[in-house]
Amino acid sequence: MRCLVLIAAVALFGAGCATAPFPEELTRSVNRSLTLAQIRADPRAQLGARVILGGEILATTPKAGETEIEVLSRRLDSGDAPERSDSSSGRFLVRTPEFLDPAIYSRGRRVTVLGTLAGSEKRPVGELTYVYPVVAAERIKLWPKEGTWVGGEYPPVPLDTPVLPYPR
Repeated sequence: MRCLVLIAAVALFGAGCATAPFPEELTRSVNRSLTLAQIRADPRAQLGARVILGGEILATTPKAGETEIEVLSRRLDSGDAPERSDSSSGRFLVRTPEFLDPAIYSRGRRVTVLGTLAGSEKRPVGELTYVYPVVAAERIKLWPKEGTWVGGEYPPVPLDTPVLPYPR
């Protein structure tokens, strides 16, 4: 009986730790070696390729029949979550026929997209003309908001928990 409970607990723990945002059968045909820099260098050569890209949302714009998300690319970790960093390989656009509320898909939220490269679009960024690769989204994973840590590298301690002895 004890062994059965232990096996069930391990199985539940393992299922709770699964971090892949998309089912494996959808990601089998994804070209994981394709980087955003390669896509931006020659968008036409990569047309139709299935990719997983992610990053930080810069803007979400609902339009007639679709929603467009402008994303600042970030490197993906082993679970396909965008890393928090100050480096980026560029920007890309995500288009989906679904309505995505800009209040939820807001600036600063992290997102991972599984989709097909559908071309590119030139737009200004400041005074420069920038080439945005366009991804037609099949699936979009919006990662949970992260709270800010206060007080250094350790997690916060409840205020009613004494850390050091103190007189009463």
